[in-house]
Amino acid sequence: MACIFLSASIPLPGDDARYRNTADIIAIRDSIRALVSVVAPSGQIVFGGHPAITPLIRLLVRGMTPDVNQHITLYQSAFFRRVFPPEAAEFERIRIVESIDMDERESLRVMREAMIAGHDYDAGVFVGGMDGVELEFEIFRRRHPNKPAYPIASTGAAARMLFNEHARDHVELLTDLRYLSLFRRLLATELM
Repeated sequence: MACIFLSASIPLPGDDARYRNTADIIAIRDSIRALVSVVAPSGQIVFGGHPAITPLIRLLVRGMTPDVNQHITLYQSAFFRRVFPPEAAEFERIRIVESIDMDERESLRVMREAMIAGHDYDAGVFVGGMDGVELEFEIFRRRHPNKPAYPIASTGAAARMLFNEHARDHVELLTDLRYLSLFRRLLATELM
């Protein structure tokens, strides 16, 4: 079973303008919807909880037949236990990584390392996002240097910055908005 790492978030008003000014919220949602549709029926998606992404993935999975709940793994830091979105409780595979004292940054770092080092990924997909997506890209490249990492530049924000720095030779990551067909092509080998 292919295992795909998803790193995604949606910059909100008030977040850093470097990310917010290029973020395409519709593209972020459409790309995640397509990734879940392509991967979840036969593969595994692992992602870290985010208030905008966790409810979206739960909604997408809830409507799929056959049931693909076992194909989605959600990581959460216990640091945020009091503010987990209600949808987090609906995931069958949820891994809660203990927090480090009362240190948000260190707790997130430990969760990201556990999430990315804890699986034998076939590829990583990076959508929209902010500095957390950039950090996860760096960890993914360090932990899985021989696996493909796809920053979906058309979703803007951190993914576009990562594309400009690391993946400009994959122009389809910037120009192809047909996400279903894009992911089927990108992940064809991993999903066989």
